[in-house]
Amino acid sequence: MGVVVMGVGICGSFPASGGLSYRELIAKAAAMAYEDAGVTAEQIDGAISCEEDFISGYSISDEYVPDQLGMVRKPVYTIGGDFLQGIASAVMQINTGRFNILVVESYSKASNIMTKDEILHFALDPTYNRFGVSPHYLAGIEMQQFLENSNYSEEDVAEIAAFNRSRALENPLACYASKLDGNDVLDSRTIASPVTELMMARPADAAVVVVLASEAAAGDCPQDPIFVSGTGWASGNSLIERRAHDTSDGTDLAARMAYEEAGISVPEEQFDVAYVSDLYAHRQLMHLDALGISTDFLPFVNPDGGSQAMGDLYEANGGARFYDAVKQLRGQAGTHQIEGAKTALLHGWRGIPTDTCAVVVLDAKGGSNE
Repeated sequence: MGVVVMGVGICGSFPASGGLSYRELIAKAAAMAYEDAGVTAEQIDGAISCEEDFISGYSISDEYVPDQLGMVRKPVYTIGGDFLQGIASAVMQINTGRFNILVVESYSKASNIMTKDEILHFALDPTYNRFGVSPHYLAGIEMQQFLENSNYSEEDVAEIAAFNRSRALENPLACYASKLDGNDVLDSRTIASPVTELMMARPADAAVVVVLASEAAAGDCPQDPIFVSGTGWASGNSLIERRAHDTSDGTDLAARMAYEEAGISVPEEQFDVAYVSDLYAHRQLMHLDALGISTDFLPFVNPDGGSQAMGDLYEANGGARFYDAVKQLRGQAGTHQIEGAKTALLHGWRGIPTDTCAVVVLDAKGGSNE
C-alpha cells in the first residue's frame, strides 16, 4: 500500500507577519490544504506537528495546534525537527493501518523572536562550545574545511546564494528574492569568516500544512496522485569536536535509506528536480555531494529559490520545499516550473549545530514503492 499526497497549503513567506498570529498562519495553510485535498477536518484521523518549544516561546506549544487544524480530541504527535521528518513519521503511521488520512503541520513566526542568534547560541554546549563570538562560527569552520577538502571556492559558494535568490524572482512566495551576483554576496558583511551575510538565509514567517493518505483513502482526491516512494532520516555525530565538518554524514545516511526504499540507484538520472537545504550556501553544495548529485544538476535544484529566497522557516523549511515540489510534479509551479518534472528529491537539515537530516522521494509517475 502506498502513501499519497492529497493536498498542500502554505501561508507565507513573509519577512514579518504582524497582521497574522501564528494560529492564523496555521489556519490559513490548513484551509488551503484541505480544499486542495478535497477533505474536511472531520475526515482526518490525526496530525503530526513539527515545532520546537524554545523557538515558539513557551512550553508544550503543540497544545495550541489542534484548534487550527480541526484536530481537537484527535491524536497529535509532535516532532522537534524538520518538516520532512514529520512526513516520514506520517508515512510510517499510515502504513501501520491504524490511520487513513493524516495532516502534517509546521510554522515559523520568526518575527516574534527578538534574539534569534541567542537561540542558536543556546543550542551549543554551555561548557565547551559557547564562545564570545557569533554562534554562526560553526558555519564558518564548516565552510573553511569544506573548501579546503573539495574543488569548490568561495566564489562558487557566493554563486549559489546569488543564483537561488535571483531565480526566485519567478516565485511569488519568495520574500527575499533579489537580483544578485556573486560579488554582491562576497562583498556583504562578514558574519563568521568566510561566511558572509548574504550566504545565510534570513528568518521569515510562514505555515505549511500537508495532507497524506493511504492509497485506498485517497481514491477520491481531486488531484493527480503523488506518491511518497521513499523516506529516510539520520544524524551525524552530535559532538562537534568529533565531527568531520566538510561532509554531512546525516545526509548520506538519510539518502541511503530513502534511495533504497524508492529504488533509486543513480540520483541525477532518476530525479527531475531536487530541493536541498541551503540555510548556508556552502551547505547546499555539501548536501549535494552527500546526496550523490553533481553541480551539473544545479539548474534543477531549488527552483523556488530555497531558504536563501524564501527565508529560514525553522522547522517549516522542509515544508516549504515540499509544497513547491508537489506543485512541480503537478505541473502547477507557474513561471518557475521545471518542464516534465515527475520525480522529486527533498532534503531537509535541522540546522546548526546539528547534522540531523531527512530525505524524501516523491513520484508522480503513478505507482507506489511496493
